[in-house]
Amino acid sequence: MSYKLYPWLKNFYNKIIYSNIFVNKNFGLLINYDCYLGVNILVINIIKWLFCNYKYNNKFCNNCLNCNLLNKNNHPNFFYLNFKKNIKFVDILNINDKFYNNLYISNYKVIYFLNFKFNNKYINNFLLKILEESYYKVIIIFTYLSSFKIPLTILSRCYKFKLKTPSESYILNFILNYKNLYINFNKNQIISSIRLSNYSPILSIFFLNKLWYFRKKFIDNIDILLSSNINDVFNLLNNNNFIVYNLYWLYYFFLDILKYFKNNVNFIYNIDYLYKIKYFKNLINYNKIFLILDKILLFYNDFNNFININKKILIFKIVYDIFYILNFK
Repeated sequence: MSYKLYPWLKNFYNKIIYSNIFVNKNFGLLINYDCYLGVNILVINIIKWLFCNYKYNNKFCNNCLNCNLLNKNNHPNFFYLNFKKNIKFVDILNINDKFYNNLYISNYKVIYFLNFKFNNKYINNFLLKILEESYYKVIIIFTYLSSFKIPLTILSRCYKFKLKTPSESYILNFILNYKNLYINFNKNQIISSIRLSNYSPILSIFFLNKLWYFRKKFIDNIDILLSSNINDVFNLLNNNNFIVYNLYWLYYFFLDILKYFKNNVNFIYNIDYLYKIKYFKNLINYNKIFLILDKILLFYNDFNNFININKKILIFKIVYDIFYILNFK
């Protein structure tokens, strides 16, 4: 468990470890972010520095007992839960059972919650109990999206840090100097990848390396949406079973068209396909675009939130809705 910090994380890492918060006995550390920036790598480095027996300034040795145990994911005083999975209260209780029965081989006990969601009052109350009553030096680290609301009872017992999203120019320069891009991209293509990846440098590179071919193929053939044959529309949207990605790209493509309708062209997601956006603007009614955007959002809500729903039915429905709006509304 040893990861190299991304460039945009280094100053933030130093800001936290030099903040003198670690002299306190029990506290929470809240790190929030707006998009995927590698926050897990940041926290792992903070934890390794925290546990290291021979740390110097902002460095950890990576070779002492504590560092080796962390490297093997086997440190008895480190507890980790990823809230991308369905975390239940019993999972927290299992941590509690281990929490008070571990060897004291380090100065701290650390509980780390990745992607924490403050929506379970029983878990929140349990964490407050640990922070208030623990006889041992305890640090609870929460990382979470900025959109989540934090209960004031937890917020009052935590130090809060905001991981800022790098600027577009910073990310552009980072990607232009990135050595592992599989093919060369021009400036407008990279800017489009950055905007469509919500300003995440990591996701932008993934997009360029893994998804760019499929997105290019989709946008190159997007004129098929204007076809009077629903099978053509279905084959376009569900090509290679990429319906979720294709609808995501379609949503922002239509959003760009709306910006042209409103003469707001300063921020276009698909800047590399400006000519297509202008072309569609002259062919599709303004109100139809709003209807399609609403249908796509509804599709995503149903697709992500209803576990037992038939996904194939949802796919057929969204294709039919888009086709019907474009041809008959």
